[in-house]
Amino acid sequence: MRLENKVALITGGGSGIGEASSELFAREGAAVGVCDLNADTAESVATRIKDAGGRAIALQADVTSRADVERVVDAIVGEFGGLNILVNSAGVSDRGAPADYDTDQTWQWVMDINVSGTLLPCRIGVEAMRKSGGGSIINLSSIYGLVGRTEWLGDGFSAYAHSKGAVLQITRDLAIKTAREGIRVNALCPGFAHTALTAGLRDNPELLARMEEAHPMGRLGEAIEIANCALFLASDEASFVTGTALSVDGGYTAQ
Repeated sequence: MRLENKVALITGGGSGIGEASSELFAREGAAVGVCDLNADTAESVATRIKDAGGRAIALQADVTSRADVERVVDAIVGEFGGLNILVNSAGVSDRGAPADYDTDQTWQWVMDINVSGTLLPCRIGVEAMRKSGGGSIINLSSIYGLVGRTEWLGDGFSAYAHSKGAVLQITRDLAIKTAREGIRVNALCPGFAHTALTAGLRDNPELLARMEEAHPMGRLGEAIEIANCALFLASDEASFVTGTALSVDGGYTAQ
């Protein structure tokens, strides 16, 4: 198994890419801390892992809260003895903002969760990884961390795109600073995928067709396809890979 004797913390682990990663990592031998703002979904994923013979604990947390993140890291270290892998999958888009938020409030809400909610687990997770002898961090960025948003999806002021660009810079900067400590830091840049984040877009048949056509493969991705790439970056097979952004996008950014 590719992650045998490893301990992984996965934020946003109750749904989408985080859920797929949690279950995949457990099948590959890791003990998994399934962390999510929604305690019920975290518990559901952790229970499925344990029912299948894996090791997991459910952890409820707001990734923008230092106290919550410190509590979660302490809990997983206390339960499994260390921390080797961190997947920062928790994230939101502008569309998910509270209905009464104006443009400025929406921008700040997205930046808080996607940027601070990546930086805080990195900052606190790195300290635990140092004590564990090293590790691997995988941050979830997006194709829109690499390229501008298509005109039929935004007006140039998308908090989501801005936040995912910031995630890439966090990844690069932290990778350089921790490279000689045995800690690797990489990012995944998914294209559109069948997850809750795109549900509102996929409900519109015309928009769905446009999204599919925008990918040279002619389809959207699946959460497990992105989780498979996270598995590679988490494993020792990626031992000489750090500071990179891996596109998992059906060719979207190659155009």
